[in-house]
Amino acid sequence: MIDIEKAKKELVDHVYKLEIENPRVEIKIGHIMRVEENCKNIAIDLGLAKEQIQLAQLIGLLHDIGRFEQYQILEKNKKFDHGEAGVEVLKKNNYIRAYIEENNYDNIIYTAIYEHNKYQLTEGLSKEKQLFSKIVKDADKMDLLYEAIYLYWQNEERIQKVEEGRLSEKMLQNFYEGKLADSRNRISETDQILRFASFIYDIHFLCNFKKLRENNYISKMIDRFDYQLPETKAEMMRVKEVANQYINSKF
Repeated sequence: MIDIEKAKKELVDHVYKLEIENPRVEIKIGHIMRVEENCKNIAIDLGLAKEQIQLAQLIGLLHDIGRFEQYQILEKNKKFDHGEAGVEVLKKNNYIRAYIEENNYDNIIYTAIYEHNKYQLTEGLSKEKQLFSKIVKDADKMDLLYEAIYLYWQNEERIQKVEEGRLSEKMLQNFYEGKLADSRNRISETDQILRFASFIYDIHFLCNFKKLRENNYISKMIDRFDYQLPETKAEMMRVKEVANQYINSKF
């Protein structure tokens, strides 16, 4: 069995030993703990066995461990892949053994962490690797949507940037084609809202569509802001309508 409480303590100890002077550290730890809980709830809803539920929890706990390396080394390096970095951290000196004694799940853990931030899953994954990769991808995106409603854009300057911005035509095209909006085409802070809304196209499990609908995540996120440009406001209202229609189509 996997001792999740021990793993949580190890992760927190690991982070604080890095002595990173960055306010994002505490925010990221909060995100990680919520993703771990999301993974647990998804796995339970899927009817997985107890040890598989714990494995999903552990993957959620470790999915962003590479972020702390990013904060410590070169935060603004756009080429830094925190999924790949997380695998490297766990493989170095066999550090993964601090979180789980047995090695029979190592490849599943490495794969899910590597895959969690990719635009799409690598082809040819085994059913088990695909399952746990999808669980953590869903859990991660659900919490990012939660953060977009309740934690992001809390200061007036950033709120103003969202409300005054234009939307990327390329990202809008992605969204209306039913695809994840490619953030490389971002032109404004407002595009972040569009990017988060497009997460619905990378959700895999019905329990999360239920959560999206019951908590009205998309509408709450979009309606937070008073968009100043008429064309931006019109597009955001359309995005909200299309997103909610897509979510409702899953039932």
